[in-house]
Parts: sequence; C-alpha cells; structure tokens
Amino acid sequence: YLPGVVRGEMPAAFHQQALDAQAVAERTFIYYHMASGRKAAHPDADVCMDYRCCNAYTSAQAAAEKWGDHAAEYEAKVQQAVRDTDGQVILYNGQPILAAFHSSSAGVTANSGDVWVSTLPYLHSVESPEGEDTVPNYYSVKEIPAAEFQQTFLAAYPEASFAGGPETWITGRVESICIGGVTVEGTQVRSLFGLRSACFTAEAAADRVTFRVTGFGHGVGMSQYGANRLAQDGKSWQEILHWYYTGVTIAPYGG
Repeated sequence: YLPGVVRGEMPAAFHQQALDAQAVAERTFIYYHMASGRKAAHPDADVCMDYRCCNAYTSAQAAAEKWGDHAAEYEAKVQQAVRDTDGQVILYNGQPILAAFHSSSAGVTANSGDVWVSTLPYLHSVESPEGEDTVPNYYSVKEIPAAEFQQTFLAAYPEASFAGGPETWITGRVESICIGGVTVEGTQVRSLFGLRSACFTAEAAADRVTFRVTGFGHGVGMSQYGANRLAQDGKSWQEILHWYYTGVTIAPYGG
C-alpha cells in the first residue's frame, strides 16, 4: 500500500530524499488514524487516505503507463523510499502526528489553526524555499464572470449585498476577506471558487472578478516542492521532516 500512495502523491522525478520524507509522512498519517481510531482522511479534504478505498493509491501498472521511459527508474526510487525509511514514523510526545502536507507554499507554510479548527503544536508556519523557478503554475489566475461570482457567493452567503459598484465588493486580507459585506476566511473562498490555494489577491471589475493565486494546496505541514528544493540543497529526509514539523522525533512507533 505505501508505495502506491507515494506514487500517487509526489512526483517520482523528485530527489530521493524528498521521496523518503514523503514515505515517512504517509506512514505516519496511517498510524495517526490507527492510533486515534478515526477513519483515515487526507488533510487535503478532497483526497481519501483510507487504505480500503484510497483515491491517492496508484498501482505500479498505472504509474508505469504515466511514467513511460522512466518507469523502471521511478519505480525503483519509490520502492527505495519505503525501504530507506522502514518503520520510521514522525512522533510528538511519543504519538504519531497528523502529518499534513501540500504541493507548494507561497514562501511560508500556514499555521494549522489558521486553516483548520485546531491548532496543533507541531504544525507551525515555517519558511519554505520553493518558488516560481521550481514549481509549475506557481502563479495562477482565475477569472470569474461577475454575475456568476455573485450567484455562487450568494448561494453560500445569502446575507451578502452587492448593491454598490464592483470596487466595493471585496475588501480585507486573505485570512479574513469581506465580500458583499460578509466576512469570510480565505480558505472558504478557496473552496467556494475552486482556487489552487488560499494565498490570493482578488479584484472585482464591472464584468469579472479576478483571483491571482500563489502556490497549491492548504499550506499546512510539509510542502512537497519545498521538500524537493531542500533535498537538492543537500538536506536529508530527516532534516526535511524536522524543517516542516516542529518539535517532533522520528522513530519506530510501538503502538
């Protein structure tokens, strides 16, 4: 199972140490949910991590078709990541952590409490070294017709008012943005309009609303492209995990 989720979650072209870090995060995520008695659910809500019905799982055959001429090389790297880290889990106070990860950050990762209900002591904001030179589609733009924008937002927040001109529709910061007089979190806007991340700017014009977005994912925990950059700079998989998860230890978990 573990090679399957590593295949599905991180590009196999990445540095071996980044793939090793991903393997430990995936293993830890499984142990976290086993220890807590919860159904496994990936931290990025639209991906399931339940080993009984896992959308993140990619079979070796499917991966080989996708990888083409690199199939043997990439499969060897994935299997090596699992072997390199055999039994290793990320622990906080002796217990497996919620090993959240995402694709890429906008220079820093997010505090867990700024994205989710709970603030976890090991998921603090840290600097992340990826950027537009290493991440495809690091910057993205999404334009939404003004009428569609109003309709979508009013369906979720009927108390909003769009009586004024478009320049009055959107005010505030991403963490707490005001649309139509209603204050909503940036993560809610991301979900509502299908943005690549909650790190964005928004501008309303007469005929459209334009979002300019940086990065991809919820922003909490390990940035995968950041991990790859750290690995390229000579960091080990252990150093990468300590970079993104505060105050943790890495060791086998006895249950």
